[in-house]
Amino acid sequence: MHSLIVYGFPIILVSFEALLRNLLNVDTLGFVGPTLAATGISFLVPLTKLKEFEFETEEGERWIKVSKRDQVFVNLMWFFLFVSLFVWFWVCTLSIQGSSFIFLGFPAQILAGAGLYIVSIILGAVKEFM
Repeated sequence: MHSLIVYGFPIILVSFEALLRNLLNVDTLGFVGPTLAATGISFLVPLTKLKEFEFETEEGERWIKVSKRDQVFVNLMWFFLFVSLFVWFWVCTLSIQGSSFIFLGFPAQILAGAGLYIVSIILGAVKEFM
């Protein structure tokens, strides 16, 4: 339930902001893409931390271990985080310009922001099960 609230909370915020902007007669599409992209990036940042496992040897020594798979995953997250910043910048640019580029019936900035958001949730779930 906690994960549902954490990952779903940005959607709730976007919904409330859309409602508020509709009540004030302000264009609501311009902010959705950058908001979702920024949220997706914020979900990626914690994924750059290595999971450390502490264990004790038979001699009583304490050791900290990090899996090789997690090291590779964290390196990929740093790369993906860097690329995501450019995606966010592009989404913001499209939003500011009021781009009318439509893909699959949606503005490109909304699809890109939502895509980054969804990918970050999937990557968070992958990290949970590693």
